[in-house]
Amino acid sequence: MNLSKQSGDPLSYSYCLNMYYRFLSLLIVSCFIFIGTVFSNTIEQDVVFPEFPALRHNINFWKKVYSVYNSDQGIIHDTDNLRIVYDVIDLEPRNRKGARRRNIRAIKKVKGHYARLLKNLAKQPIPKNKDEKRVVALFGDNATSKVFSSAANNIRFQRGQRNFFSDGLVRSGLYLPEIWNIFKKYGLPKDLIYLPHVESSFNFQAYSKFGAAGIWQFTYRTGKQFMKVDYTVDQRRDPLYASDAAARLLKQNYRILGSWPLALTAYNHGAKAMSKAKKVKGNYENIFNGYDGRRFKFASRNFYSEFLAAREIAKNYHDFFPGLVLKQPVKTKTIILKGFAPVNELARHLKLTPALIRSLNRSLREPVFRNQKYIPKGFQLRLPDKNSLDPLIASIPSSLYKAKQKRSRFYWVRKGDVASVIARRHNITLRDLIWANNLNHRARIYAGQNLRIPSQEDSLRLAAKFKSTTASEEQKTAKEQFRSRPLPGKSIKTSTAKLSRKSAAADKEGSVVNPYIVTGNILVKREYTNKGRNLGVIQVETGETLGHFAEWLRVSVQYIRNLNRLSYRENIHMDQTLIIPFTRVNKERFEEERYEFHQEFEEDFLKAYEIEGVWQYNIRRGDNIWTLCKAQFDLPVWLIKKYNLSVNLNKLIPGQKILIPIVEDKTEAS
Repeated sequence: MNLSKQSGDPLSYSYCLNMYYRFLSLLIVSCFIFIGTVFSNTIEQDVVFPEFPALRHNINFWKKVYSVYNSDQGIIHDTDNLRIVYDVIDLEPRNRKGARRRNIRAIKKVKGHYARLLKNLAKQPIPKNKDEKRVVALFGDNATSKVFSSAANNIRFQRGQRNFFSDGLVRSGLYLPEIWNIFKKYGLPKDLIYLPHVESSFNFQAYSKFGAAGIWQFTYRTGKQFMKVDYTVDQRRDPLYASDAAARLLKQNYRILGSWPLALTAYNHGAKAMSKAKKVKGNYENIFNGYDGRRFKFASRNFYSEFLAAREIAKNYHDFFPGLVLKQPVKTKTIILKGFAPVNELARHLKLTPALIRSLNRSLREPVFRNQKYIPKGFQLRLPDKNSLDPLIASIPSSLYKAKQKRSRFYWVRKGDVASVIARRHNITLRDLIWANNLNHRARIYAGQNLRIPSQEDSLRLAAKFKSTTASEEQKTAKEQFRSRPLPGKSIKTSTAKLSRKSAAADKEGSVVNPYIVTGNILVKREYTNKGRNLGVIQVETGETLGHFAEWLRVSVQYIRNLNRLSYRENIHMDQTLIIPFTRVNKERFEEERYEFHQEFEEDFLKAYEIEGVWQYNIRRGDNIWTLCKAQFDLPVWLIKKYNLSVNLNKLIPGQKILIPIVEDKTEAS
């Protein structure tokens, strides 16, 4: 076919040539767009999460912690300069009897060896043997006596985490796609989804000694700002609810601080504290290199480096963990409960197990599955995405739902009280009281304990469970259960201290402590009327704040401040007497919520940690219970108070002796 060469002809040669070049240009541009799309995310992530030169050694250190050394290995290193690694030691598995004490001794021995070596070098910097030459080489040519002297007091132990990280990678597959959708909704960089590897290794049951829970490790106080956290539902433990909260918190940090290195560090250190650091040093790199804030210690300084290391491993996990297979997401559907629902009855109707419901609804707390509480009305219950469930969901009988939530009943033990009398007074059997509170076979109780009083439904359930059991067998069973969860003091040996004879004898007599019972006076001490207002007098217990009281009483914090003539900057303290109003909540409801708050904290702690024994600490000049618990014992104050009921922890005296429980992480031990 002959083409006309007239330019106006749509089939002209010039027209076709022009269209060809346009098509070619469009194709080239499209290729560049495609290539840009592929690589832009990587470029963007590198820009928003810069790897500053000063962080190089820290990032490499944490990469080895996460991908090279298992939890049965430990790194002995310098706290400030992570390039300096003195030794890597082997540890006994934690589930081996006595391993904890032997590991502590081994770690202490190696740290002591290098401390002495460095002190010798501080006196005489010229190395005398092979070991000293190796250590001197770690510091370089410019090391001085002063450097060695400082390093001798700067030795730290870090347990390897390769196996934990590997397990976390496998678990992360269940939720990563949905977490990314949540973060995308808030316009956040994708790589933030790898932060739980630092916080918890994606361990859904993760719980810290100071009450941080779930894969994002939200504390109770921060969690309450973004989620529902109470005795029945704790959304911090649900990976998706918590991820939504984490996205909002991280975005808030970024808005305040203006960079992701600062925003991420604030996730550990707090936005307010990081704003102060930024004001002093200007930017993250300067903060890392030279900020010396009172609370800006090892964990905060290393948090961003840990994230960068974890991010690299998680994104390229096949290179670090060849052959590793991630779990696949489980498809679910959600129903909204029309009333309060007993989990066992609901599971039975839906032909599911309570265990399956628990695995899909991690925010439901233990009391729901112990039948002490119902699943709340309006709860968004996740179920398997199966068509066979649809008719069962549609046919949930209205009779299954309850009109009200189960109440938490408890009794505060006074001096002279007897368990059998308490049981009779509350119309329950002694056996039920024993099982509800993990009492020993003698049903020993002590003043100051808060015994849980099981409901009539609980009593019937226990009766059905043990109807074929004789009285003597019941006692034996209770005794076995009591022994299977060893009480503190059962083993009082420790490598760091010994109890005095008096303390050991008191412990042998079984005094004071059953860790599974909330201790402290959480009742209203006095109720009265003043100027037409119903008021009460309470004594502040450990862990309580004005914010807690305001929440339980449904009033503002300022109202309580005004009632007690407290200034804006004035804080309350343990054992302080406080006046509270009963304008919106009655005394009984307030006491119930207060009891559940303490029960929640203590139950969660004792589910995650086991108490192996106790040791004795002698109070020194300048000690106070708050700094001791945070910096030295690594334990919450309420736990220390439980073991020292006769001690005024607000006024510690030099030379005074207090008992400290030995705590082991159940998750890591297994």
